[in-house]
Amino acid sequence: MTSLDYIDKIFENLNEVDLTQVESVYHDLKSAGVIIPSGEGRSKGALSIPISEMAKMTHGKIVIDRSDIGFPGKDLDDAATTLRKRYGQVCLLINSGSGKSLMPLLDAQKLASYIASSGQARDFRIDLATSDPESPLGKLSSKYGNIVTIKGREDVNSPAESNEFRTYGIMEDVFSLASGLLFHSITRALAHDAPVSTIPSITKGLSLEISKLIDEEINSDFYTYLLNSLEQRKACFFAGLGSSREVVRMTGVRVGHVKMAMGDNVHISGDSNTPSPRAGDLLIVL
Repeated sequence: MTSLDYIDKIFENLNEVDLTQVESVYHDLKSAGVIIPSGEGRSKGALSIPISEMAKMTHGKIVIDRSDIGFPGKDLDDAATTLRKRYGQVCLLINSGSGKSLMPLLDAQKLASYIASSGQARDFRIDLATSDPESPLGKLSSKYGNIVTIKGREDVNSPAESNEFRTYGIMEDVFSLASGLLFHSITRALAHDAPVSTIPSITKGLSLEISKLIDEEINSDFYTYLLNSLEQRKACFFAGLGSSREVVRMTGVRVGHVKMAMGDNVHISGDSNTPSPRAGDLLIVL
């Protein structure tokens, strides 16, 4: 499988997503007074990018991360009553390919416990994008919200997962990139108050744009120069602001898998533990 086959696989998986599942999550997001995004690693980044755009729409949604300074409680169980009084319906939106990510699972368990004890199921939703609807997160979302199943996150013990890891050096990318594209399409539909039936065409349009950009860049002198630079023994720094910073973080993790195996370090500019660059180091700005 080539790198282009890998990109095409992401689009193929999106084409197989059940639109009725998307419609249920779309309705929850449209009805929500506040959205709390939850995830880990690259899946969190894939969710944060479109959700940050959702907050910036003309009639944008209130988005509160559990790690925000102003979050009204030590956890979701503690904050649920205040969030409901301030914003109305609360939607915990989770992105987890495995459906087992620790912090999202704790978030879901805390909110599920509150819903069960308060009996306010109509005021709270736990929505999930995952590859495993039978996972612990899948079962909680089935009971207290809705699920969108996206292929791409296989069992880590399966031969297919091992082969993909050797080929690309990274696990979960097929799921995380596909989920990010789907949530971006949902955000565009919300921005235009469009019906859910438009989401597949939005996704297809974005996929064509992405494919064109990838084709152009892979055949460019800059791409060759960048690959040659990354293959050299030097530290690599990534920098970006806003949504670009989320992309930078996701990319830094991916490049780090390879660079760190070579004995090199990868850093995100602006982090508290980022060292000063040295002569010859590489800075990539998005």
